[in-house]
Amino acid sequence: MRSIVRRRIALAIVAGLAAALAVAPDLSLAEPSPTGAREIDLLIQRVAGMATRTFIRNGSESSADEAARHLRDKYGYFRSEIRTAEDFIRLCGTRSEMTKKPYLVKTGSAVQPSAEVLTEELRHIRRPKQ
Repeated sequence: MRSIVRRRIALAIVAGLAAALAVAPDLSLAEPSPTGAREIDLLIQRVAGMATRTFIRNGSESSADEAARHLRDKYGYFRSEIRTAEDFIRLCGTRSEMTKKPYLVKTGSAVQPSAEVLTEELRHIRRPKQ
């Protein structure tokens, strides 16, 4: 008798979980919020405007325009996983997916990780206008 009750309870729990999953939103199809999408577009525009900087990916140097194009391409690839500008920086602007080498930005003789540059640019974008 107890085993029948336990089975019914277990079936009710499984049925409830299945119903909950059936009506839950599919997060794998998520897109960036309007604010996130605007910030990402502005970040890419800011990279394109960094003509005095050299972008280094897998040891190869590229221009600001080339770096911006690469970021747009990666954004298209990872778009369903990106909800915020921070997600964009982490997934698109930090490292090579193939070699795992970090992306770098050279300004004069100084070299820094691209994630730092992008995070600083995001701070400027978010800074309240005065």
